[in-house]
Amino acid sequence: MTTIGPFEVGLLGLLAFVFGLDYIWVTPLGIWRPVVAGTITGILLGDPLTGLLVGSLLEFVFAGLFTIGGGTVPEAATGTIASVVVAVVTGLKPEAAVPLAIPVAVLTMNIEIVVRSFDAVFTHWADREIERGNYGMIPIINILGAVPWGLSRAIPIWLFVGALAINPPAVKAAIDALQVVYIGPFVIKFWDAMAVAGAVLPALGAAILMKLMISRRNVMFFILGFALAAYLKLSLLAIALIAGSIIFAIYYFTHRETLETQLSTTTAPPAGKATTKDFLRWFGVSWFIQSSWNYERMMGTGFAHGMLDIEKKLRKDPEELKAWMRLHNEFYNTEPHIHNAIYGMTISLEEQGADPDTIRGIKTALMGPFAGLGDSLIWFTILPIAFLIGASLGVHGNILGPVVALLIWIPVSWAIKYYSLVYGYKYGLSLAEVLKGDVLKIFREGIAAFAMAMVGGIAATYVRATTPIVLAQYGGQAIKLQPVLDQLMPSLLPLLFTLYAYWLIKTKGYSYGKAVIILFLTAFVLALIGVLG
Repeated sequence: MTTIGPFEVGLLGLLAFVFGLDYIWVTPLGIWRPVVAGTITGILLGDPLTGLLVGSLLEFVFAGLFTIGGGTVPEAATGTIASVVVAVVTGLKPEAAVPLAIPVAVLTMNIEIVVRSFDAVFTHWADREIERGNYGMIPIINILGAVPWGLSRAIPIWLFVGALAINPPAVKAAIDALQVVYIGPFVIKFWDAMAVAGAVLPALGAAILMKLMISRRNVMFFILGFALAAYLKLSLLAIALIAGSIIFAIYYFTHRETLETQLSTTTAPPAGKATTKDFLRWFGVSWFIQSSWNYERMMGTGFAHGMLDIEKKLRKDPEELKAWMRLHNEFYNTEPHIHNAIYGMTISLEEQGADPDTIRGIKTALMGPFAGLGDSLIWFTILPIAFLIGASLGVHGNILGPVVALLIWIPVSWAIKYYSLVYGYKYGLSLAEVLKGDVLKIFREGIAAFAMAMVGGIAATYVRATTPIVLAQYGGQAIKLQPVLDQLMPSLLPLLFTLYAYWLIKTKGYSYGKAVIILFLTAFVLALIGVLG
């Protein structure tokens, strides 16, 4: 049994703090995702394989849980650390440890709500420094705004792991005592039932992505992905290649004329004189756009931070500089990668002499449409697919799983963020017209179709549910229900649980936190009574 002392408690809390920074600084590394966070936690505890297995399983559970706009969801990294610690310290099976992530993830979510309110302190501090003309404080204030976000992750881990470290043998003894419990004539295998329920929980991640992306126009792609996984046993990477090729061909050849016409008629010649050095400097600052995010002005202070050097260069009159910094510290919120297109446009237009009302109007008009595009592209397609592909390797004990996930996520997300800035600066409003027109609609429909194909593959492969029910005994042989279901449709039970989770959050309107509890209890009870196993 691995022992946990004060050093390990402090180190794991510090790790959670770093994961919080990676999250609020727009996920430049992606290390807060469960498949990576679990592996790192396992390495620190001397059991990387358990960390990899638990983190990979939790990646499927948390696949669709992202904070969009002002929403909050159970937090993945802290739940992952907690589950890995329990599994390593007590020797619990990875599947049984998975449900233990939920309480800690929900606790972190509630602390995050407090942080989202508290961080308005930093925005008002920035207001005061702008009025004083002390502009050098803006970057410091904005970056300090990330500290409460890091603490919102560290505090639950210090509390949870600290409590566990007080008497690990007692915790292990309590877990062992629940292995088999006799209640009258009933035999309750508690942790076996927990493992069965944990294997069903990935249905929630698939259902959340369905709720956000599915439509009558793309439901057939969900069926395609499901069929490729259930009948042909293809991996997620193979499904991505096949479905992606089919969807690209369909959408390109169906909308070819529209795409070529709009792109050729609305794209103006490049503008501006920025160098690669300028773009790299702006790109670096853009990672802090969410650093002091709060309910009052959201990314406002982050935008002011990004524009400070540009305004100091353009505005030589102190009062003019102050007025422009006030403008950029106003309310602003969009997807933080595609934000760079608006950021680039703003810089370019100000260099060309645009007035404050024009800049304010552009930011207000574009942040909504760009948020929709960015959320669909980044948080509901690229990120989950990258880390789910990694998790699909990780659940088989392949340590390359986290590495593959990061090798997909980091280059692709960085390229999108960088070139959004470059093309936003060079093509300005003409690019905005392209992205607000039919091109945006076509692009989003194609992304949603691709995401649905991947969700179908996840439902068939990584939602694991089987039944041990015996229908009859004949000639000394048991006739089991599961082979009958497999002949009817492979992965039928996983599909039913995915649709059940979708029904909970879409039709019944339950919150994600409530839905995961109902889904878990349903699977847990069915396992206890012998329907699932």
